[in-house]
Amino acid sequence: MKKTRYIILFFLVAFIIAARINVSVGEWYATRLYPYISTALSMLVSWIPFSMTEVLSVGSVALMVYVLVRNIRLREKAWKILMKEAEIIAWIMVWLYFGWGMNYFRENIYTRGDYSRQAYDEVVFRKFISDYAENLNLSYTPENVDISVYEIDIKDRYSSVPKYYGLCKAKSWQHPKTLLFNSLYTAVGVGGYIGPFFAETHLNADLFPQQKPSSYAHELSHLLGVSNEDEANFWAYQICRNSEIPAVKYSGYYSLLPYVLSNASRVLNEEEYEEYEEYVLSIRPEIRQQLVVQQNFWKSKYSRTLGRIQSVIYDSILKANKIPSGTKNYAQVIELIIAAEYNQADTPVLFCL
Repeated sequence: MKKTRYIILFFLVAFIIAARINVSVGEWYATRLYPYISTALSMLVSWIPFSMTEVLSVGSVALMVYVLVRNIRLREKAWKILMKEAEIIAWIMVWLYFGWGMNYFRENIYTRGDYSRQAYDEVVFRKFISDYAENLNLSYTPENVDISVYEIDIKDRYSSVPKYYGLCKAKSWQHPKTLLFNSLYTAVGVGGYIGPFFAETHLNADLFPQQKPSSYAHELSHLLGVSNEDEANFWAYQICRNSEIPAVKYSGYYSLLPYVLSNASRVLNEEEYEEYEEYVLSIRPEIRQQLVVQQNFWKSKYSRTLGRIQSVIYDSILKANKIPSGTKNYAQVIELIIAAEYNQADTPVLFCL
């Protein structure tokens, strides 16, 4: 029995390594294997309203502690205890990678979408931020929308994404789940995440109304096979801004605002800083006020100690899974949008869903 278990584990690990080494294997997993795995896993726990990923995580730690204590009491040799602990960790990692994690090893969106990375062009960048500010202002609405409405709308829009992007189809039973440790996620500034063990999406209950639709679209993209954070931000922006529901459209444009401001302040030189300030002031005061209130709230809840630990761990996870920019990958969404929507002639390219 033990020998058979080790053989199975060996071949599963070998497949994960093959996917990491060969991008075609990773893409095969993402488009041929993952859709069935995610469907089965999400269906299995769809009736449970809270996060089974959190339950499994806590349970795994408890199991490892139990095994350690039990074997110490039985006076097992140290190497045998280490082997048992290592096997538990190995099976958890195999579950993580087969459940979702091998999406890290697929082709990136530049390849799947046939986009070319663009060298920085000041004219194009200025055109982009000008268009963005205008569209953001036009999309503003004080109205909110219930999750039952925007969830259906966002799922429907994802279903029309061209097949060559290699995304799964969202299922009717796949709903965002409640976080058992919500205050902990707020303390580290996490608005949501994908649960890799049971194909679950999670949303932080403390999200502001203008954040919710785009945050859901972001996490749903992960469930549908997206690993890179810049691509997830890209889809959240594209899906929501094309919505006919005003609050969803606004959420899509609003979700990009911190990245646009950050990129603009970093790219423009000192002589252009006054112009940058004028750009910020060109954004509607209601929107700027929303951003200030939102940022102040998250800052007031943020734990520097926990935040730094979480940031270092997540940055390491991303870098270990073929995302060399780590957590900086979030902000690279601007580069991706420009590559997808603006050609060398500085003409917006129509992107329809």
